[in-house]
Amino acid sequence: MSEFWYRAFDKIWQRTAVSDAKTHARQVLPAGITEVDNIPYADDGDHYHLFDAYYPAENDGALPVIIDIHGGGWMYADKDLNKFYNQYLAARGFLVFSMSYRLVPTVNVTDQIRDVSLALKAIGEKMKDLPCDPGKIMLTGDSAGGMLAAFAAALSESAALREHFGAADHGLHFSCVTLTSPVAYMNAPDLVGSYCRVMWGKPPFRVSPEPYMDFDELLGAVPSLPPMLLITSDGDVLARGQTLRLHADLMKKGVPSRLLNFGSPGGKLLPHVFAVLEPESPMGRKALDETAAFFRGIAG
Repeated sequence: MSEFWYRAFDKIWQRTAVSDAKTHARQVLPAGITEVDNIPYADDGDHYHLFDAYYPAENDGALPVIIDIHGGGWMYADKDLNKFYNQYLAARGFLVFSMSYRLVPTVNVTDQIRDVSLALKAIGEKMKDLPCDPGKIMLTGDSAGGMLAAFAAALSESAALREHFGAADHGLHFSCVTLTSPVAYMNAPDLVGSYCRVMWGKPPFRVSPEPYMDFDELLGAVPSLPPMLLITSDGDVLARGQTLRLHADLMKKGVPSRLLNFGSPGGKLLPHVFAVLEPESPMGRKALDETAAFFRGIAG
């Protein structure tokens, strides 16, 4: 049964890949960014066990660090999907790391959580070779990558959660987290939840008894979390509801949380993860500027 769903969803992601390629073909990378490509974080030669680093060629050293996790429904893309987004963040005065991770159906979401932890550990070790300030780190992710970033932030605060997921202790401290349209409730009794359960290898049409598939369960297992910025829009039909729910749950937990809902400026609905897809559009620039200001306001 799962194979049927994987084949059906793969056709959707094939069409998405064509659309994303057209978007990237229209875009121009910012000038003056140093790029360090394809750094392995596992010694297995896997294309998906790699990360990149981007930073301004002209810098004074000790740049604040952003670590980004791309989206793609857990089935699609690699770190290059967010290359434009990451380089435009770097152009704002940051050193940006961008990771790949293995995809469903080769693995499931639990394996991806483990990949992210391994990547974070390797990134922490790589920081000494690059102009990084390891005391100022923001974790970011969008859509499925937003879920992986949110879970990584929770696991970094709890040895028990790391043991549950079989995840490495990367030893990093996150000053803050920015999540763009995160899908954080994988067991939701709706179409999004049905899709997510397939990604975990669970039957889609009934709620799974497996613990910690919804972020509110993780919130009950951690003593604290870093401040979070959540970004969505009125046109985000996939994850606006999930983003609003996450903001409400973070506030109940007492986690400092800011919500940016971009509405429909000029009557135009902004799509899911608009700022990541088009970082140099007017609203994309605004979202990146807000992200940079949020990080600097916390980390200094």
